[in-house]
Amino acid sequence: MIYHMQNKTSEERKAIAAKGVATKQKNKREREVQRLLDIERRDSLKCEIKELELKRGILERHELSDKTALTLTSKVLLSEAEIVGAANSWELATGVYFLVGGDKVVYVGQSVNVYARIAYHTDKVFDSFAFIPCGKEMLDSLESLYIHVLRPPLNGDMHGGKQAPLSLNKLIRILA
Repeated sequence: MIYHMQNKTSEERKAIAAKGVATKQKNKREREVQRLLDIERRDSLKCEIKELELKRGILERHELSDKTALTLTSKVLLSEAEIVGAANSWELATGVYFLVGGDKVVYVGQSVNVYARIAYHTDKVFDSFAFIPCGKEMLDSLESLYIHVLRPPLNGDMHGGKQAPLSLNKLIRILA
């Protein structure tokens, strides 16, 4: 190779040397890019490992909670996704509610916040409740229909019938 360079002109030797330097610099840049990519991949894997360790910890806690729940209640706990999936929007708390005593509806009412309203019924004897979600515009009609059909004993009497927001005659006229 030395002999080969001796046959070259000064310009050719400079060009060959420049090409060697350029190749060296290119190789150095490529190694640096690869080094940075390796660091990025390493950091990414570290993050992935941390996430997996966190998930494992959560699963271990759920497993322990499920074992405890099974021991205490013979049932497993619902997952957060199951709870969230079964959740109702707050607007669904608007509706007509029924206070139940034994196997009878003892009172029918309406509210834009059924849960809060039921808590105020300390003067009534009941052991459970149910409610039908509906829009605010339907509250009077739906409550009145149920009061007239079920005739619950704790809804007050008025003129020989149960007290309801709308009379049966008015309901019939609305339907007509």
